[in-house]
Amino acid sequence: MSLKAHKFNTISIPDIKEVQGKDWVLFGDKNDFPQKLIELYNNSAIHNTALTAISEGILGEGIVGEGDNIVNRTGETLQSLFKKITNDYLIFGGYALNVIWNREGSSWAELYHLPFQNVRAQKPDAFEVVSHYYYSKNWKQINKYPPLKYPAYNTQKTSDQYASQIYYCFDYSPGNIVYPLPYYRGALNDIELDIRISKFHNSNISNGLAPSMMINFRNGIPSPEEQQQIYFDIQQTFAGQDEAGRFFLHFCDPGKELQVDPIENANDTYYITLEERISSRILTAHRITSPLLVGIRSGTGFSSNKDEIIVSYGHLMGTVILPKQKILLDTFSKIYGQNLTINPAPIIIDQETIEVDQNITE
Repeated sequence: MSLKAHKFNTISIPDIKEVQGKDWVLFGDKNDFPQKLIELYNNSAIHNTALTAISEGILGEGIVGEGDNIVNRTGETLQSLFKKITNDYLIFGGYALNVIWNREGSSWAELYHLPFQNVRAQKPDAFEVVSHYYYSKNWKQINKYPPLKYPAYNTQKTSDQYASQIYYCFDYSPGNIVYPLPYYRGALNDIELDIRISKFHNSNISNGLAPSMMINFRNGIPSPEEQQQIYFDIQQTFAGQDEAGRFFLHFCDPGKELQVDPIENANDTYYITLEERISSRILTAHRITSPLLVGIRSGTGFSSNKDEIIVSYGHLMGTVILPKQKILLDTFSKIYGQNLTINPAPIIIDQETIEVDQNITE
C-alpha cells in the first residue's frame, strides 16, 4: 500500500532574466507571470472586488470634457481607453499603448490599448535602455503567434519605420528595470490561498473531498484486480455529489469481519479563522482599512456603518486612489498631449449622497 500527497507551490517574485536565443526578456521563469496575475484577479473574490473598488475610485465620473473623444479607427473613446489602462495598471503595475503617428510625425493619429500581458521587452542595452518591445497574442504558443517587434515610444523618431510604437509605462521597483511588480505583491500567496480554500470547500461539497469513513476488510487480501473492483462497487453505491463523502478502503489479514469507522469532520473554526486572516492580509495589501468597502460586514468601534465607510474611504482615497490616479493622468496626458482631469464619484450610503473631498490625505 502507498499514500501519495500533492505538492502545492507558493507564488514567489518572478525571475526577470535574459535567455540566450531569445531577443526578449522573460517575465517569470516560464515567461508567464502576467498570466498568473490574471488568474488571481479572476478567481479570488475579495482580491477582484478590492481592485474593482479602487478602479472605480480612480475613474470617478469620467474624464472632464474629453472623455467622448474618439482615439482610433474602431471608434473607441478616450474614456474607454483610459478605463482599460487603469485596470491593467492596477493588476500588473503598468500599462501599454500602441501609438501610431500621423504622416508628418508631429502628433499621434491613433491610440490603441495593448493587453499588458502580451507585451515583452527587448533586452536592454549597455545603458539599460529598452529600444524595442515584442507583442504576441499568446506567449505559450509563439510558433502560432510569432512575436511582432515594435520600437519603443520616442518623439524624436516618428518616420515611417517608427510610425507604430509601443508606450510601455510602469512603476519602478528596486532591482527591476524592465518589468513592474504589482503593488499588492506582498499578498500574492494569500490571494492564491483564498482561491484554494474556495476550491477546497467546493470540492468537499460536490465530490466529498474530505473522507467520511474508513472501511476495513479483515478477511484476506485479494488480488489488485479484485481490490479495484471492490473499490469501484463501493464508490458507485455510496460516493458522488448526492452522497457526499469519500472513504478509505483497507484490506488486511483474515480474522475479523468488515469494520466501518467514522472519521470526524475537520474543525470548522480553523477554516473560519484562516479565511479571516487571509481576508485581512489581502485588504491590508490594498490598503483597505475597512471590509465594508468591499461588502464585508465587521464589528468595529464606529457608531454606524456610515461613519466607518466615510473614514475608511477617505483613507483609501488619500493613500491609494489619488496617488495612482495622478500617476495615470500624468503619464497618459504626456501621450495624449493635453492635461486631463477626472470628476470624482460621490459615495452613496443608504440613499444619501456624500461628495468626495479630493484634498483628503488621511
